[in-house]
Amino acid sequence: MPLSDIKLRNLKSRGKPYKVSDFEGLFILVKVSGSKSWRFKYRIDGKEKLLVIGDYPAVTLAQARQARDAAKTQLAEGNDPNEVKQETKRIRQEAKGQTFQRIGESFLEKQRKEGKSKATLDKTEYHLKLASRDFGRMPITEITAPMILKTLRKVEAKGNYETAHRLSVRRQGFWDQERPNLRESLAHLFGLIMRRAGG
Repeated sequence: MPLSDIKLRNLKSRGKPYKVSDFEGLFILVKVSGSKSWRFKYRIDGKEKLLVIGDYPAVTLAQARQARDAAKTQLAEGNDPNEVKQETKRIRQEAKGQTFQRIGESFLEKQRKEGKSKATLDKTEYHLKLASRDFGRMPITEITAPMILKTLRKVEAKGNYETAHRLSVRRQGFWDQERPNLRESLAHLFGLIMRRAGG
């Protein structure tokens, strides 16, 4: 019989680890300490494997089932869920090193190699410094459109509408390399600012 939240809450330690099945390979392991961990049992290439999903109640019953379904989709596509999990973890670790400041410096260096004028380089450096005050050390993957809007509003509040415009354009330039999907959001946000400013 499938698990329910009531059943999960009532699971207690028995002095040794034991598991209680949900369905389609998903089960919860109750440890000696009483903590509960979601696991998904699957087979790939003739071998039985276990995917550790996370602890209950931090990972809810619904979330555990979603994770199981995602793993089943990965299996259907010929991928090992554990390998996908490790690759995702690796990508996230790498992304932590890709901060706004580091990407901004790379963008500035790219402009230098392209032979941009000193005036252009100076403006780019100035605008990147403005943005870095808010999230220079943040991983690029954690910076959201609302955060960008907040920074542009600060510039707008000082009456520097042209600076806000150029700052938005600068960000589009180097974000295109890292997060192409943000370009449309940036353009939209800047448009809102300019309409409010009467520009």
